[in-house]
Amino acid sequence: MFAAWPHIKPFRQEPSTFVSVRDKITSPRDRDHQFPIRYAFDYLHGGIKYLQRPHLALNNHIRSRTFLKQPKAEEGNGTEKVLANRGEHAIDLFPLTAGLPWQSGILTCRQSKHWRLSLEAMDVLLREFAASDTKGVVSKSGKSIPELAQKELASDFKEGWAKFPTYLFSEADEERTRLLGAFIRVQEVFVDRMRPEKSHRSNGDALSSLDSMIEKTIARILQLDEESGNDAGRDMIDLMVRFFTRPAPPEKYDSMEEFLLYRHEDAAVPYVLGCTKFSLNSSVHLESPRLARYLRLVKDHVSIANDLGSWEKEKAAYDSGHVLYMINVVDVVKRLFSCPTFEAVVALSQALQYQVECEIDEELKRLMDEDALTAEEWRFVDATLSVMSGNVLVSTIMSRYGGEGWRLK
Repeated sequence: MFAAWPHIKPFRQEPSTFVSVRDKITSPRDRDHQFPIRYAFDYLHGGIKYLQRPHLALNNHIRSRTFLKQPKAEEGNGTEKVLANRGEHAIDLFPLTAGLPWQSGILTCRQSKHWRLSLEAMDVLLREFAASDTKGVVSKSGKSIPELAQKELASDFKEGWAKFPTYLFSEADEERTRLLGAFIRVQEVFVDRMRPEKSHRSNGDALSSLDSMIEKTIARILQLDEESGNDAGRDMIDLMVRFFTRPAPPEKYDSMEEFLLYRHEDAAVPYVLGCTKFSLNSSVHLESPRLARYLRLVKDHVSIANDLGSWEKEKAAYDSGHVLYMINVVDVVKRLFSCPTFEAVVALSQALQYQVECEIDEELKRLMDEDALTAEEWRFVDATLSVMSGNVLVSTIMSRYGGEGWRLK
């Protein structure tokens, strides 16, 4: 038996508070599992008067679990039906009901019940790195591993990047949640370990303790693959390496298509999909032609939505000289269309996200009408809808983009 979904109001009625969000964002039965929400960044600052969220049929399908009841496509008569379940590792969240500013037509999110395990895994690794004798191991930012770890520990990291695994990979069991929590934050160290020819060791023993930790984590990920009979962990590792070996950005983009294809890689969206596959213990083929159109739209959505949430922070960093260039859809739209104001550019970028959502809705209808996917593929599709809404949610509720001015009272 699942909790009844609340009626979703179309507009935010009054300013939200910490208590009102806590009490309304999920059902009472799931409240004990909530990861407390302390920020609500309205990056559209009240919305765009002439632009409204699209009404998407996929919301009813998410609610009724339609995608999880699709038949398995067979080479033959296609009569066998294999049902999948969403699992008991996550809870449903309703950001509009909670009064959060919400910039998506996908109206529900999922949150892992095991978020404390994810934070614990991150904290343990950060403390290990902060205390390690690895000052000679320099990251791409020019800082040593201890310096980076100490900076993260000094911040309230659980209100920042640490939220992503909880909302994007919510269906993972306890062990996979721990592994994702560890994996998501030590990516650069993992890559150095898996590419020893590019090691930055200052002496033979500099990475001994970290090596041991990393090797055990990778070994367990691959062991889970062997136990499960799939390649989910290997895919995740390979896609992470692909992210860190991506080419430098071009000097300019001649079209939105050119930008988005690069942004997919720069925003690590293929890696995110690999993590999603691992979280589900899935054998889905990420390059399946049947999923190609849908996953292309997912990559577009994650890239555009993330850029909208981070735009103000990135522009401020660029204007102040803290970064040398921007890789953001808002900046590209302004250059391509020569818009007179950034307000107009943000509106066009948000409209582009909504258009992608409508195309996703149409593609899902086509896939259902044609009975095109296997049960395993539909389970993955269902999870990626939560990846998209979770990405919007994290941009809204973490402190990183909006800052202390958007803390809930």
